Amino acid sequence: MNSSFYLQYAMHGVCEWVAAFAIAFWISQAWSQEPAPALVQWVRSPQRQWLMVAFGVAPFLLSLLLQPLLIKLYSSGAAAGARIPISYFLSLIYGVLVGLASSFCAAPATAQQEFRPGPPATISAVLIAGSFLLNTLLGFQYVLHMLGGIVVALVILFVARSMIGGEAPNSPHSPQTEPAAAPVQRALWPALVIGFMPAALILGAIAVGSSMNLSNDTSKALLVVCSVVSVVCCFTASIMLFRRHTGGAIAGGVLLMLLNAFIAFFFGCCAALTGASFH
Repeated sequence: MNSSFYLQYAMHGVCEWVAAFAIAFWISQAWSQEPAPALVQWVRSPQRQWLMVAFGVAPFLLSLLLQPLLIKLYSSGAAAGARIPISYFLSLIYGVLVGLASSFCAAPATAQQEFRPGPPATISAVLIAGSFLLNTLLGFQYVLHMLGGIVVALVILFVARSMIGGEAPNSPHSPQTEPAAAPVQRALWPALVIGFMPAALILGAIAVGSSMNLSNDTSKALLVVCSVVSVVCCFTASIMLFRRHTGGAIAGGVLLMLLNAFIAFFFGCCAALTGASFH
């Protein structure tokens, strides 16, 4: 790959980030409006974590579905002049989807709190940069990048949500003046999803290694990515469980930390060995 290719790739990344920031900035301006626009109501929704997941994986699924059509379009000589406009238009669409996913991730718990565009813009930049780095490590192998990108995007979103994302109230019409009887616990399922993601990565690595003839460099890059993701999941899931301050959650956090640390060590050892594979 020459320098012009990486420059063009970076320009598409900047285009995506600008679109993501524009979405986050618009939501911040309309956040306190009543009645709120439909999109802002989605971001305020108590079920916005599912929307975060849907919009987080949407760019990769959309790209996977459009790839055969784009290959056929670009291979025809008549569409040579449309390549650049189409590619940047798709970058804008991907940026909007990334911006929405980041806004769902970082939105405050209630409409009374301020929605700041900075956190969603930062999360969007991490998502876009992570996708670029993953694509580079995997040697621009399209299918692997799409599958690995979904995993990396979900990990980034859940980690960011656990750090800065507010918990949505149970109902948008619930009274705000009544004192809570007890501290509200965060949902358990994000910690479990993050905690068992390394185990899913092992199963996926076995399936990919058995069905695809990967080169040593690609296999090593894929194992390094899995090892890094496992380390992040190891600490993030355990910390989320420890913060619940219950005996069962602490015990589960310790067990998940040990399990995921072993998985991360396993991926790291496989990546260090020359010619390591799952065949």
